[in-house]
Amino acid sequence: MAKIGSWWLKSVEAEPQEQVVWSQGANRIQSSGRAVGGKLFLTNRRLVFCPHWVDGATGGKTWQVSLATIAAAGTAPKRGRRDRLRIELDDENQELFVVNHVEDVVSRLEAARQEPTAST
Repeated sequence: MAKIGSWWLKSVEAEPQEQVVWSQGANRIQSSGRAVGGKLFLTNRRLVFCPHWVDGATGGKTWQVSLATIAAAGTAPKRGRRDRLRIELDDENQELFVVNHVEDVVSRLEAARQEPTAST
């Protein structure tokens, strides 16, 4: 079966007919507040974060969500040097990522959420 990721990332299984449409290096802020280095993948069905092997071996977790589950994508105020990508899942749950060109990433994710295949 096909995988999402590469040799230097913890990978996840791709779903049948799933294709990566975009990817970018990112740090995911885990619940402990730890920034985990890796890569964010947008597929035709999901948003997936794969930590690189070093962070993965020391507690960095993979993360994934269907596009239909994402309530909104936006930015969170700076905490350090730059704004963070905010993925809202519902009223109480959100995920934060540090990415380059955060406004471009927000636009890309919002457009992907509106695609008809995002709900299938």
